[in-house]
Amino acid sequence: MDDGVTLRRLSVFCLVVDAGGVTRAAEQLRVAQPSVSGQLRSLEKALGATLVVRSGVSLVLTEAGERVYRWAKEVLASSAQVQRDVDDLVAGTAGSLVVAASMAIGTYLLPPVMTALRAERTGADITVQIGEPEVALRAAQRGTIDFAVTSWVDSEVPEDLIGEKLWEEPMVLCASPHGPPDGDSITLAQLHDLPLVGVPSGVSFHRMVQDQLRRHGTALPTPVIRLGHAEAIIEAVSANGWVALAMGYMLRRDVEAGRVRAVEISDAHLVEGIGLYHREAKYFSPLQAAAVEALRELGRARS
Repeated sequence: MDDGVTLRRLSVFCLVVDAGGVTRAAEQLRVAQPSVSGQLRSLEKALGATLVVRSGVSLVLTEAGERVYRWAKEVLASSAQVQRDVDDLVAGTAGSLVVAASMAIGTYLLPPVMTALRAERTGADITVQIGEPEVALRAAQRGTIDFAVTSWVDSEVPEDLIGEKLWEEPMVLCASPHGPPDGDSITLAQLHDLPLVGVPSGVSFHRMVQDQLRRHGTALPTPVIRLGHAEAIIEAVSANGWVALAMGYMLRRDVEAGRVRAVEISDAHLVEGIGLYHREAKYFSPLQAAAVEALRELGRARS
């Protein structure tokens, strides 16, 4: 291995693998495709091995490429962590914390925990990034965040991460005050007769609900519409007399305000597991460790 193995070339190589090809990697980097191809060839030359080969329209990792890819991810994640640690020391802050969370968890569950932590540590620099669970988990793998908090899906802990199921939240049916169903509870069979607002298929919440319904011998009804944010779902239910499977913690304020009501599912215990994910080699600073413990304490209280 010579000096040609740079962090930049390792980063480009990993992006090519993650993006599924040179063209997509170039698009994400906003550079010309030959620039990415050149970085890849230079890395192969420096290592003295072919890392990828073409198979049809796709690039496939060689055995050497598989090994370099795993190593490169660890190097890049460690590099990002070291840079952040040095930045904290130079800035003289009381520590930094960057958390990535899925949409509903980041909107409803994390803010009270993080604001309370910030009130205790006036010099702390705390950031909560909110987005798709897959994006949060990739950020945890890269080491650009300290940990991710997303919906827990059994047996789906991503490579290079440690997963911890913190607690479970009950799922209910969100309904409008004057729309269906009649009464304060329904069965799973009755759900199929109602106009359901769904989430985009393929997201972790959709998979989680599908898995639980399969265990009860049924499946999700075809939705009238799919919406990707909790606030949009609640608004659609309230305005149209529709219904949606939702987490109780999402609805508290809207139920109190009379915009929607929470209907119990009488013959099934549907839940959302709250999972915490971080890199295997992650070192937690005192602030980061305090945040993890605060989440565990919240889990114990809500359980």
